[in-house]
Amino acid sequence: MPAQTAPPAGQGPVPRSPAPPAGRDPVRAVQPTAEPHRGPAVRVRDEPDEPPPQAGDLVCGQCGAGNVPTRRFCRRCGSSLQDARVAPRPPWWKRLFTRRPKAAPVAGERPRQRRWRRPSCLLPLALLVVLAGAGYALRGQVPGAVESVRDRIGKAEQVHAVRLTASSSGAGHAAALAVDGTTDKYWAPAATGDAHGQFLEVEFPGPVRLLDVVVHPGISPVAEKFLTQARPAALLVTVTAEDGRVTRKTVRVPDEPGPHRFRVPVSDAVRVRVTIESAAGAAPGRHVAVAELEFFKRA
Repeated sequence: MPAQTAPPAGQGPVPRSPAPPAGRDPVRAVQPTAEPHRGPAVRVRDEPDEPPPQAGDLVCGQCGAGNVPTRRFCRRCGSSLQDARVAPRPPWWKRLFTRRPKAAPVAGERPRQRRWRRPSCLLPLALLVVLAGAGYALRGQVPGAVESVRDRIGKAEQVHAVRLTASSSGAGHAAALAVDGTTDKYWAPAATGDAHGQFLEVEFPGPVRLLDVVVHPGISPVAEKFLTQARPAALLVTVTAEDGRVTRKTVRVPDEPGPHRFRVPVSDAVRVRVTIESAAGAAPGRHVAVAELEFFKRA
């Protein structure tokens, strides 16, 4: 028999473990395991939708988030914004129909609840009403505005008269010399002095959209010859339309040689009369000279 160890002094005998019953395996130690969590399931909250970049923001090239221009790294993914593009400003018509995002309420402040919710179509409807009212108030000016736009984008070309009459003509200075295409010959009334009320009248081959009247005053574009006779200082331009409508405009002619263009826009013009109202350099024995008259229509 094996030798038995004596118990220490002052202690009783050491108890022995009971032997396992016959036919059963001995009990082995089992390591403790973590108990599975049986609490409520954890809900993962979805990330809020990223707002679109605003005008002037630096758009991250990695995640597309908008950043204020003072940032150097993206607030969302941390990428460098050195080569980031700047979000462009949308056109005016998109800004008109886009609502601005509401500012977040301050901590501790309860947002005000709106009792009446504004319909999304209220702004376009109000704009439509305003435009309709403005169009009705300006209905008489719309055709003139359309013609003005067409005048600016259209091309002007010279129109020649088929008939020419004058109140009077001096010897050697017939009315036809005012529309002969040259400026070295001129028309002059028979009477000398200021020639008040004397006129030239031209008739076009058909109704035209008249744009400009060009006046070459004096007897010549050469300065030395220009001052030897009187020159028209104020002219009354009277335009007669096909339907009998008459348009009058007084133009002031600079007292210097060369062409002077005056804007006289009239639709369906068939006849133009140019009447002398005052003259520069008028004196007894001097005639008021008009070297050339030109008329331009819309092509």
